[in-house]
Amino acid sequence: MIREILDDMHACGIIPTDPGKIVFDTAEMVRFHCAGDKKGTLNGYWRGFSDGVAAGVFGSWKTGQSHNWCAKSLTRMTDAEQAEVRRAIEAIQRQRAEEMAQAQGEVAQAATERFNALHDALPTHPYCQRKRITPMNAKQDDDLLVLAIQDWSGNIHSLQTIAPNGRKMMLKGGAKKGFHIHIGGNPEGRLLVCEGYATGCSLAKMDPGAEVVAAVDAYNIRSVAQAARERFPTREIVLCGDHDPVGVRCATAAARAIGGKVLIPPTVGMDWNDYALALEASR
Repeated sequence: MIREILDDMHACGIIPTDPGKIVFDTAEMVRFHCAGDKKGTLNGYWRGFSDGVAAGVFGSWKTGQSHNWCAKSLTRMTDAEQAEVRRAIEAIQRQRAEEMAQAQGEVAQAATERFNALHDALPTHPYCQRKRITPMNAKQDDDLLVLAIQDWSGNIHSLQTIAPNGRKMMLKGGAKKGFHIHIGGNPEGRLLVCEGYATGCSLAKMDPGAEVVAAVDAYNIRSVAQAARERFPTREIVLCGDHDPVGVRCATAAARAIGGKVLIPPTVGMDWNDYALALEASR
């Protein structure tokens, strides 16, 4: 059965570098290193039971994937077996959710303490100078820009750092889905939701009557938009995607989900920071 589980994991792109960690009937969730992940990380997880119909749950903390595994198909199980497997799977999923919530809570506390202890970012930071942006709602830790990933109540859940060369990093184990970087602007104006920080700063400068938040990346823009719509049921919300296939697709899907509008730069390959720089150069 272990071979079948490993085959299913492989098919889902979750490949343990030490297959010997995949065993049944452990008291706790098994954490393991996944092929392709950074050395030393334990993003993969598995827990299974062999009593009755063998079943379990595996996934990746990094990607958010979660998959159920069962030794028998539903069509071959009795009603009693199905009920037993369902109860066991639900128990494992509850355990995973509790562990994730605890871990993310610890990261949130550390992120809040770190962010609040730092000084405001300097406009002379190399990344700000290269992007020609004035840092908004950003802190600085030595040569790193530090950005708070927060909810609409202002609670910080994680941090993003940006190095002078533009390399971006998220805190390990921090929550991101549905949370945003608050750029600033007019809280009474329309809300612009974009992807990245520099893009958000450029939008805030071009549209000072709006409020701007950044979703960190295109794949989070829908969740951020949905959280914004829940907070502001009647507010005008504009999804400002990058002009690339992923940016356009994600912004469009988010707009449809919340009844928002879409705003894309006119030139393929551009984001709104690129557009602002091109506009400045043309004057």
